[in-house]
Amino acid sequence: MLREWKTEWMKLRRRKAGLLILAFLGFTFVWCAWVVSDADLQDLADGYRWILSNLSIINTILLPTMLAMLASRLCDMEIKGNTLKLICTMEEKGRLFDMKVLTGGVYLVFYVGAELLLLVLGGTLMGFGDPIESKHILYFLLQNIPVSLVIYLLQVMLSFRFENQIIPLAAGLFGSFIGLFSWFFPDSSLFRWIFVWGHYSLLHFIGNTWDEATRIVTYYDVGPNWAALGLVTALLVSGYLACRYLFIRKEV
Repeated sequence: MLREWKTEWMKLRRRKAGLLILAFLGFTFVWCAWVVSDADLQDLADGYRWILSNLSIINTILLPTMLAMLASRLCDMEIKGNTLKLICTMEEKGRLFDMKVLTGGVYLVFYVGAELLLLVLGGTLMGFGDPIESKHILYFLLQNIPVSLVIYLLQVMLSFRFENQIIPLAAGLFGSFIGLFSWFFPDSSLFRWIFVWGHYSLLHFIGNTWDEATRIVTYYDVGPNWAALGLVTALLVSGYLACRYLFIRKEV
């Protein structure tokens, strides 16, 4: 397994996947910097909940597109180089699929971890009132990583299925639109449940109330939707097994 793992990273040396992650991370940083640029004392007092709420929406928009581009980059050599048949004569197809999933997972964890690190550093510099709580970090990870992994599995299969990568990228853009649109529906709405991109909003763990008289937004903690998390976990396990089976059966 270590040999295949090393080989996978060697194939990525000129794929610029790391630059892709940094570009999306930079855009997220600029977006959050713009949000806090006109912050008042009320916003800064509960700054971590405020920015975590914004990050939830930002990730709903950006992550599906980023994952589509990442999957395309990671599968690029086998697709454009037409080397899948050659590689599969030297490496088990199931093991190749596992390496693709594991590599994408590493990039995803790095991205989400970098977001949290930038949040803590930015909150320290901006003087956010209450420190970030460990449960917020845990809930943020549960909100973003399982859902993103399900989407990434879908994008890997689309990238291997279609030689023209416009189709997988279009699926990523479609997912971003569906995810953003789902925020306008209540938790009980079927729309949020049937589309995996809608689970970013279902797993949102911070609520808010708007006082029209004072024009003040108050943020408060909301426990994760455990039913939605259970569904995403089931989708992740079953999706991995199904996608791995389909990849192994794929004619090369």
